[in-house]
Amino acid sequence: MRGQPASGTEEVTVDPVEADYGRWVSPWPAAVVASGKVSRGGLQADGDSFYWSESRPDDGGRQVVVRVQPGLPPVDATPAAVSVRSRVHEYGGGAATVAGGVLFYVDQADQRWYRWEIDGASAAIALTPESPADGPALRYADGRLTRSGRWLVSIEERVSASATEHRLVAVAVDGSLAVVPLVEGRDFVAAPRLSPDGRWLAWVAWDHPSMPWDSSEVWVARMDDAGSAPVLGGERRVAGGMGSSVGQPRWCRDGSLLFVDDHRGWWMPHRMAAEEVAAGGQAEALIDRPCEFHAPDWVVGQSTMAELSDGSIVCRMHEAGRDRVVRLRPPDRAHGDTDGGTDGSSPRLWSMEVVDQPCVSIAGVAVAGTADRVCVLGSTATEAQGVYEISLTGGGAAPRVSAEPGAAVSPADVARATPYTAPTVAGPVPGLFFAPTNRRFRGPVGSRPPLVVFCHGGPTSSAEPGFDPVVQFFTSRGLAVAVVDYRGSSGYGRAYRRALDGLWGEADIDDCARFAESLAEAGWVDGARMAIRGTSAGGLTALGALIRWRRFAGAAAWYGVTDLEGLVADTHAFESRYVDSLVGPWPEAAARYRSRSPIHHADRVSGEVLLLQGADDPVVPADQARRFAERLGEHHVPCRLTVFPGESHGFRQAGTIEASLTAELAFYQSVFGAPGTPDNGPG
Repeated sequence: MRGQPASGTEEVTVDPVEADYGRWVSPWPAAVVASGKVSRGGLQADGDSFYWSESRPDDGGRQVVVRVQPGLPPVDATPAAVSVRSRVHEYGGGAATVAGGVLFYVDQADQRWYRWEIDGASAAIALTPESPADGPALRYADGRLTRSGRWLVSIEERVSASATEHRLVAVAVDGSLAVVPLVEGRDFVAAPRLSPDGRWLAWVAWDHPSMPWDSSEVWVARMDDAGSAPVLGGERRVAGGMGSSVGQPRWCRDGSLLFVDDHRGWWMPHRMAAEEVAAGGQAEALIDRPCEFHAPDWVVGQSTMAELSDGSIVCRMHEAGRDRVVRLRPPDRAHGDTDGGTDGSSPRLWSMEVVDQPCVSIAGVAVAGTADRVCVLGSTATEAQGVYEISLTGGGAAPRVSAEPGAAVSPADVARATPYTAPTVAGPVPGLFFAPTNRRFRGPVGSRPPLVVFCHGGPTSSAEPGFDPVVQFFTSRGLAVAVVDYRGSSGYGRAYRRALDGLWGEADIDDCARFAESLAEAGWVDGARMAIRGTSAGGLTALGALIRWRRFAGAAAWYGVTDLEGLVADTHAFESRYVDSLVGPWPEAAARYRSRSPIHHADRVSGEVLLLQGADDPVVPADQARRFAERLGEHHVPCRLTVFPGESHGFRQAGTIEASLTAELAFYQSVFGAPGTPDNGPG
């Protein structure tokens, strides 16, 4: 969906018609939102071209790699009918990498690495063996080509009925199906990154019960791939450890190692000079500022920092609830630039300048060619996620180089994020408020709009101020939306991110309920007509709000958690110990698990329930939704359950998204009790 009028059209001023909130005719039918809900990720550069992964809801959720060259429109760079997606950690990411015009990708169908000559005529060549029929399922992700060009270093995940193992491997690119183990013995390994001279490998590792945003480590080792197989030597940890989260290792042209580290309380960029890498020295923080340069590694391959030809770094910075692009310049040490950090540990801080660009939510940064062309992947306040080429010198528009959104919609119909902080007894709770917005309609005089509270997933995620077509689907129909960064959310430093430890299923619920109450007290919404919704972990929060509070008329959960004990028993390896920190160690804290699981308190649910679930969900199995619906029925609690065949954790098919949004809108119209007929779209 597009935040600007279509070419050749003009904005039309209309006198808004009074209509009941929640019944406005929207410019966004559910079908348009579903087909336009394109997700993008994995932005990278090769030569003078940019590449990224892109979902196709109208094609069954297939994912393709898209290429854009200077002055040319974007084109698909993957073989026809292939879906490029990794299932490593179930959330995937890092399913494609490009080097020298050659695409290496993971086929969703069999999870094998393939080599594809983008501009050639030959067929794709399989690089990894098929998973054995009687052995573990093999999955791959996040590959990087060695300097010799003979090996692809990547994550390998081996999933069996009894265990899941992870290691770094070198995959031969000649089609011989050779796979050589490099790093083993850790619960998780990620982000293998090779130095420009090919002599060093850096990677991230962590072990249960930690998640990578709790405690993780950066490791380096010397690498030799001159022989028949690559060999590592001198492995050592250079950053991170218990109580410190690290990520995004990348090598600079001068041989220094760049990464983020939150041991000071915020995810800040650090640099280890080449001589310190060789000698086992210390890294220096580049700046000292309470802001974040990293996000939780739910998917592998996060990349929001890139080096420019002059040695400066262009990167995403999250501050005050939104993302910015900044340029970090090294100090001029020859002229005695010695400004230090507040704790004296960074004697030479880098200077920082904000780069003008349109995005308020950013998921990727990349630099292409010798001319330092910079692209960002993100969303603006009025336009859905896209790829934009930006100028480092400022001035002029930032052209969108990805495909234009499918529907032209006036900015006057777009609800923009308003930061809002609710005072609570536990401390301030930040979030975003989206007011009902539709230039053709206004609510009845003297009335206030109903509110839908969005509980983000994770729960270690955050509210996004950028354009979200799902938010706009509701606000354009006259519903207010609040997205709450409850305790445990990222973007506010380590202390706030860890504030949910031991309190999941209580503190998050209280923060969302009090945020809603605060909006009602401020006169922004109708406190008598409020509902709550959540996805995944946010589903636990939303459903729990009907048990812990009597404030909401209903709760909608998309593939939401209802049973914490079942989650521990059935979920995948990546999150299998996550609840240890959020609730308590299992089984010692079994009573706490039961007390915070909605499935055990169906008799206390105070509102109506909508459950939308994928039949093939490996993260929150569909059985959770089915059992909860049965319990609610036993206690005569109104519940609507739809299970979608062929869907997993996160709906990808246009038909599923359309049906879910239509059902959710009808649900709110019902629980809010507004008169009129359901809205079926424009006209």
